[in-house]
Amino acid sequence: MTHDHEPHLPTLQAPVKALDPHGVQIVGLGTVLFILGTLACWWQLPALTASGRGWWFSTAVVGAGIGVLALAVLLILRRIRLR
Repeated sequence: MTHDHEPHLPTLQAPVKALDPHGVQIVGLGTVLFILGTLACWWQLPALTASGRGWWFSTAVVGAGIGVLALAVLLILRRIRLR
């Protein structure tokens, strides 16, 4: 019994372009979600603090801050690469 098809190579990558090679879109989306989470936690801060989950607000603020910094760095790198 012979097979006329090519053997499957598990290390062969499909010829598909990356959706966002610079990472700006996904980092931007994550940053927006962290900012929304920060606003939601700020709005509910008394209830979060009363239930012992006040640290959620701090976590959301730090996540939003890291996201803003990462987005700035990625935008600068993308501008440099496109030149």
